[in-house]
Amino acid sequence: MGQSLEPDIVIVTPVLNDWESFAQLASEIDTLPELQNYNVSILAVDDGSIKVTLPEALEFRGCVTSLSVLKLNANQGHQRAIALGLAYCHEHLSPKSIIVMDSDGEDRPQDIARLLEGHSNSPNSIIVARRQQRSESFLFKTFYKIYKFLFAALTGKSISFGNFSLLPASRLSNVVYNTGIWNNYAATLLKSRVPITFTATDRGKRFFGTSSMNLTSLMVHGISAIAVFSDIVIGRIIFFLTSASVLIVMAIAGTVLLRLVGGYFVPGYATYVILFLVNLLAVSLFTGFMMILLLLAGRDRAATLPNKMTKDLIGDVIHHITMKQDASSKH
Repeated sequence: MGQSLEPDIVIVTPVLNDWESFAQLASEIDTLPELQNYNVSILAVDDGSIKVTLPEALEFRGCVTSLSVLKLNANQGHQRAIALGLAYCHEHLSPKSIIVMDSDGEDRPQDIARLLEGHSNSPNSIIVARRQQRSESFLFKTFYKIYKFLFAALTGKSISFGNFSLLPASRLSNVVYNTGIWNNYAATLLKSRVPITFTATDRGKRFFGTSSMNLTSLMVHGISAIAVFSDIVIGRIIFFLTSASVLIVMAIAGTVLLRLVGGYFVPGYATYVILFLVNLLAVSLFTGFMMILLLLAGRDRAATLPNKMTKDLIGDVIHHITMKQDASSKH
């Protein structure tokens, strides 16, 4: 097999049962002209597949010098699989860059060249792919826009990208030691406060099968992304409830004043208005108080980072190494 080479680029991709698509992705990466001067290692994170079925004839004669499969002990979900893959990379590998992408073909292999170009122009930034167009159904696009609006309203930040990205090795620790990585990768990039550079890409076609992303999956994905900014979200809700409480108190005072001075209300009607406003005020104050307790409890509880869980959740590592004879001459 030749001597082992430290990879220039590690590509982390989660896989669940669709090993046919993964094999196609790996083969296309191996032949990309823009990668032929790099040593590329592919790290597939098996998120609890029924069976890992890599083709026996899977060979690499281009840029790919090694392929490894992290077999998780149980299904962790797409985002946690990415987190564990990055944690493993941080602990055991020393690449110059790490690329995160999906294995189904919707993140196009040829767009890796755009990420590398962005990295050349901004070597200290995280490079993320921003899709110029989406090809999902009208209903899905509508709910996706609602998700982006709610995310911006609750967090004060705009999110317009997914998993497809390039991390400089110097920025990997900023991500794997961020508590949000366990919930949502893209939102964690925003929270990391590392400079982010966008590069335009198009959504590719799936190699095989159909997408498993539906409205329910989108809802769960959206909630997990918002949860990364839970302290900001709770702070904004508390501010909103405080503002609402002030307005309610003013409305109560105005109602009492109009009833006593102006006589604008039918007898008994002002009482109902005041009771309604008092109940609304009580609900606002109680909700705000519970939000404060929730925020304090969250700060008092240490979050579990993926690098602390790799030994428990990664059951095995399958290595598939293949190198060209002149691999050691790459730079």
